[in-house]
Amino acid sequence: MSKRFQRGSVFAVGNKWHGRYWRDVPDKDTREHPLVVLGERKEMTKLEARKKLADIIEKEGLNKETYLELSVVPAVTFNHVADAWELKRLPQLALSTQHDAPGQIAKHLRPFFGALPLESIKTGTINEWVMGLVKIGLEPKTIHNQWKTFRAIMNWHAQQNDEPERTWHPSLPHIPDTEARWYTVDEMMRIIEVSAEYSGRGITKGQYKPLFHLTAFSGLRSGEISGLHIEDLDFARGVIHVRRSIFDGSEVETKGKRRRDVFVDSITLRMLKEYLGDRTTGRVFQSRNGTPIRNGQLVTVLHWAAKRLGIKPGGMHAWRHGRVSLMLANGVPLNIVQDQVGHQDKRTTDIYTHNEETFIRDTMNRLAFSCTQRQNLYTDEGPLRGTK
Repeated sequence: MSKRFQRGSVFAVGNKWHGRYWRDVPDKDTREHPLVVLGERKEMTKLEARKKLADIIEKEGLNKETYLELSVVPAVTFNHVADAWELKRLPQLALSTQHDAPGQIAKHLRPFFGALPLESIKTGTINEWVMGLVKIGLEPKTIHNQWKTFRAIMNWHAQQNDEPERTWHPSLPHIPDTEARWYTVDEMMRIIEVSAEYSGRGITKGQYKPLFHLTAFSGLRSGEISGLHIEDLDFARGVIHVRRSIFDGSEVETKGKRRRDVFVDSITLRMLKEYLGDRTTGRVFQSRNGTPIRNGQLVTVLHWAAKRLGIKPGGMHAWRHGRVSLMLANGVPLNIVQDQVGHQDKRTTDIYTHNEETFIRDTMNRLAFSCTQRQNLYTDEGPLRGTK
C-alpha cells in the first residue's frame, strides 16, 4: 500500500465538483477510493473545491505521520478487544454476566463496532450506533446497559495496556422515571394467604405460604431464597445466614460476593419451624425432585395469585421493594435496611423506596396537627398570649 502524502483529485461531473482520495482499510491489502461531492460548479471554483477536499483529507488525518505509521501495523479493532475480554475478563465476572454478555455483544456491539479500529471510534460514531438501536425499538434501559458493556470492554483494554480510560460523550436516550412494581403491606399479606391454595406442578405443596412469608419479611432475593439450606437458619439468634444464591439451577456466589446475616422476626421463625418439622438438613425450599426452585416457577404462582386477588401482577423483586419501603416507613435506620437487603449504595436503596398515598397523607396531617398544637401552646398559654 502507498503511504505517501496525498492531495486527492478534483473533477467535474455535470454541474457538480467531485473528489476522490485514498483511505487504508485495516486488515486488507487494498485501499478504499471514496468519491465525495464537493459542491455546485456555479457556487465554487475548482481551486475552492480542491481546498474543500484537502480539508476532508486533513479531518480524517490521512496525511499525519501517526496515521502513516499506524497503517503499516494492522489496526486493533473492537472485535480483537472483545475477543480478549470474553477470554480473559468475562470468566471473572458473575455467572449471570457470563451467561448473558456474549449474546448481547454478538447481537448489539459486534455488528456495528466489530471491524472499526479503536482510534476511529469517536463520540459521533457512538451516537450513530445509539440511533440505530433506537430505530430497531430497543428500550432506553437496554441501550444504557449495552453502552455500559461497550465502555467496560474498552476501558478494560485500556487498563491492560496502561493507557488512560477512553472518554466519550454520547447522547443516550432518557430512561423514563417509571416506578417499579412493589407490593404494599396489604398486597403482601393477601398474596401470602392465597398462595396456600395454589395446586400447580413443580414444587412441593405447602411451600408457597412460608416461602412468600419469608421473602416478605426478610427482603431476600429470589435466588437467595432458593439457595437456602436448613443449616443456614439460626433459630436461637433469629438470623438467616445468606451464603449462596441460585442461578440457572446452579449454586453460585451471592450478588457482589457479599455474604450477610439477615435478622427475622419471631412470627416468621415460628412459621419456618412448623413448615420444616423434623427436617434438619437439605434445602429449605425445593422442587419435587429435589432441585432448586427456579424464579420462573415462583413468578407463575405470583401471577396466579394476582389474578385471583384482582391486583397488578408483579415478580419476586417486588417483595424486596416492599420490604425496603416498609422498613424505612417505620423508621428503621438506613444502615440496618442496607445490611438486611444487601445494598452497598444509598442510591440503590432510594430506588427501592416507595410510599403509599395514605401514608403520605397521614404524615402530612400529623405534621399539621403538631404545628397547630405548638401554635396553640404559644397563643393560648405561652409567650404570645396578649400580643397583637
